Amino acid sequence: MKNKVISIVIFAVAILACVLALIFSFVSFDADKKDSYIQAQEVKAQSPQMIADFETATLETLPSVIEKYQKETQDRKENLKSVQLEKDILYTYLQDLKNIDNEEKFNAYKANFPARSEALFVKCSPDTKKKCVDGFNNVKSFKDLEKYVEKVNEDYTEVKQAYLIENNYIKAANGLIGRADAINNTASSSKKAAEFETFQNDLKSFDKSASLQNFFIMLVYVLLIGAFALMVFFLVAGMISNSSYQILIGLVLLVVIFFIGYLVGSPTLSPSAIKAGMTGSGYKMVNAAVFTVYTCLFVAIMAIVVSLIMNAVKNKN
Repeated sequence: MKNKVISIVIFAVAILACVLALIFSFVSFDADKKDSYIQAQEVKAQSPQMIADFETATLETLPSVIEKYQKETQDRKENLKSVQLEKDILYTYLQDLKNIDNEEKFNAYKANFPARSEALFVKCSPDTKKKCVDGFNNVKSFKDLEKYVEKVNEDYTEVKQAYLIENNYIKAANGLIGRADAINNTASSSKKAAEFETFQNDLKSFDKSASLQNFFIMLVYVLLIGAFALMVFFLVAGMISNSSYQILIGLVLLVVIFFIGYLVGSPTLSPSAIKAGMTGSGYKMVNAAVFTVYTCLFVAIMAIVVSLIMNAVKNKN
């Protein structure tokens, strides 16, 4: 009886999570407007005022709003060039350091570093140049180089993330502004008014969709973690009451599943991961954790289904 109750509880939680996921996929937002939705969310994350200005604009004020944000986006695009240049310089410098794989190469690079640094960092910001030059000058031997390379890699990752965030914003902003500009240039006044109303309604609905999305994602993950926690709790409790080797087998299986999840996880950062400042390895750890939760949940559901079928067959016989 106890095992049936446990199975029903875990199965009910898992089914509820799946149902909520399906509901979200149908009611969250129109799939045909996915690109516009992503653009609006990217812009709102950095410039909520732009969204607000487009939502409250009229056909008379729309041209001035478009002009304002076209100029702002262009200025940000110009500023981004310096960030991209610094990113590229740090990448080149990092490759220089990674190519040093023995003491002889280290000594040769060290001897040529003054000339190399002047050429490499000539267009870099003074602070970055000083940080890189002073940092390498403090590396006294080849055995100390690895630690310094890790630090340079962290600096490069930080600059790269800043570049990607800003670049994604500019693309999204240009897409949003471009849609507004196309509406503004519509020749037919009636069509123009209708398209502008649709545009503003979309922006408002996107806000609601984002809130709904966050709610559903949070709720589903809470339920998934709850189902996983219940499964582990009852598994460990059952193992303790039986024999110790079963505990070891269960823990080993969890470690193996997590390791597989880490191996298959992509190190390519998603926009949300970039905003959170995550590293590639950290993102793979998150992927591994999610993979473990989903795998254990799937195994639990399959075990419950098989158990119910077997019990039904036995009872029938």
